[in-house]
Amino acid sequence: MSEQVTKQSVKKQEVIKVKDSDLPLHCPMPDQTLWNQHPRVFMAFDKEGRASCPYCGNRYQLIE
Repeated sequence: MSEQVTKQSVKKQEVIKVKDSDLPLHCPMPDQTLWNQHPRVFMAFDKEGRASCPYCGNRYQLIE
């Protein structure tokens, strides 16, 4: 049953696409609502250009 609950509690998040001009990138981004913010954390991208926020789980993809 715990597996079933886990599957239901995981919500599908979109990948936020960012450009070089958006760097350095931090989460939360300035366009997010004030009530939904957490402490600012700067994103470190992996070799594939992906990063995720340790607070909220937002996923980012660096595009050209």
